[in-house]
Amino acid sequence: MSQLSRFGGLSDLTPVVKNLLLLNILVFIACWLYPNLTDYLAMYYPSNPAFEPWQIITHMFTHGGFFHIFFNMYALYSFGSLLEHERVLGSKRFATLYLFSGLGAIAFHLAINAITAWNITGSPVIDYEQAVANETLASIYFSGVVGASGAIYGLLAGFGYLFPNTPLMFLFIPVPIKAKYMIPLVIIAYDIAFAQVGLDNVAHYAHIGGAIFGFLLVLFWNKTNRSNFF
Repeated sequence: MSQLSRFGGLSDLTPVVKNLLLLNILVFIACWLYPNLTDYLAMYYPSNPAFEPWQIITHMFTHGGFFHIFFNMYALYSFGSLLEHERVLGSKRFATLYLFSGLGAIAFHLAINAITAWNITGSPVIDYEQAVANETLASIYFSGVVGASGAIYGLLAGFGYLFPNTPLMFLFIPVPIKAKYMIPLVIIAYDIAFAQVGLDNVAHYAHIGGAIFGFLLVLFWNKTNRSNFF
């Protein structure tokens, strides 16, 4: 019997997963009906006048398009209920993992951007004139970050730690590979590589940050209170 079937499979949605799916979908619909709403919810660099404190949270529930929300919510659906199961994390810890990973993701993303700005200008603060004059600074200053990907990567990292031998298949790798190999492969081969190249419009460092924070939190819980797992 596989680890997945022991907990009822992936089809039984748990309370926090249901609420997260509903919240993300409702925000997506609201932004589709009122496109300008995205600008208020996306996370902007703190020295940009468009930045507002609530964006630290709201960006995690906002998405840039159908495929963006589809893949994030599919991952939440696929892995979330298993992790939230009372014999694994339980609802309280699962919600903590999700939010902690999402916040860690944006913190890591902003830290990398601040270091980049420091290396160019000698200060983490970017103003409008500097952004207009420099392409790298412009990509930091003018871009609004949206998406649950950082939180999702935290879930993936937690899943890989707790269920290392579970076989997984992703669309672009049509053969089953154990989670302990598949998840690091995705993070290393996709996010670290593309973060260095910088050819797409994806916040790869947020993905990496979410995975790091999620992994460390689950590791801490497992090392300090192993009786909570299984």
